Amino acid sequence: MDALWRRAHMSLGEITLMAILERVLYQGTEQFPHLAALKVETSGVHFAELRQAVPALDGALLDESLAFLVVELLRVLGTLTGEILTPGLHTELRKVQARSADERGGKA
Repeated sequence: MDALWRRAHMSLGEITLMAILERVLYQGTEQFPHLAALKVETSGVHFAELRQAVPALDGALLDESLAFLVVELLRVLGTLTGEILTPGLHTELRKVQARSADERGGKA
């Protein structure tokens, strides 16, 4: 989400991007209620509250919900921008690598 935020923020600005992310999160919480713990602020999506809930969540459900957010955000941004941002967003996603808990300092 951070990579997508940084890339889309350059073109859309924080207010527009916040509104889009709020819409995506609203849709996501209908299917995945635990996503209500995510907060959208001017600096991006904050996962602190969700991280606290992670031990109680099914890992597959968490993965599915986060994948939904990424896919839905890409879909909405693509629709709203006539797919102009899509190639750059995909490029940013390809640069992202999953890190283990040790590499994140033990944070989820």
